Amino acid sequence: MVSTYSKADLEHSNDYRIINFYGQRLYNGQRLYLTRQQAAIVRVLHESPYYEASTQIIKKQTKCGPIHNSFKSGDGPEIWEKVIVNHPKGFYRLNLTPKND
Repeated sequence: MVSTYSKADLEHSNDYRIINFYGQRLYNGQRLYLTRQQAAIVRVLHESPYYEASTQIIKKQTKCGPIHNSFKSGDGPEIWEKVIVNHPKGFYRLNLTPKND
């Protein structure tokens, strides 16, 4: 059995400033509002293979400082706690539900 991730679990506005997670135990359709910087980071992760990217890639593509500092305003703390997963060795990913094939 192979686990894959489905981008259908995340709906977003064109600029990623508004996102909805569906089929998630965390949100199940809750609308979240992101700042421009938060949206840029979520976009990089959502468009990356396995919804995962290194700190270096995120910083290069979004021109942000420490990534966790970008999630201190608005819905950011909730997004940081439940949607962004910080892996060891400088990687971050979106906490999307794996789908089994």
